[in-house]
Amino acid sequence: MTTAFIVYNAKDAKNADEYEKYLKEKKVAFVRSLPIIKSYEIYRIDKVLGSEDKPPYQFVAKVEISDIGEFAKAMQTPEMQAFVKEYRAYLESSPNIWTIGHKIEPGS
Repeated sequence: MTTAFIVYNAKDAKNADEYEKYLKEKKVAFVRSLPIIKSYEIYRIDKVLGSEDKPPYQFVAKVEISDIGEFAKAMQTPEMQAFVKEYRAYLESSPNIWTIGHKIEPGS
């Protein structure tokens, strides 16, 4: 299993609110329905702890993917390309930052 963390921003504050609505109404359910997705959690970042600075990112997602190779293939399908185009309309044109990580547990 692969765990990905993605950080990104909406185009502006209005789009951030609209994107949050879109997440609740469509994106979260769609992503969670995909057989290769074992877990999908998304958060809107409210603030930087201990600072008045604006957070560098508005959203962070944690995605657990059962097979990263199959995920890459699925991303190339017409259905997924249309879905990506739909949700990217809310987001900055700069790329999402995708990172892959693993959980650290005592005794592992």
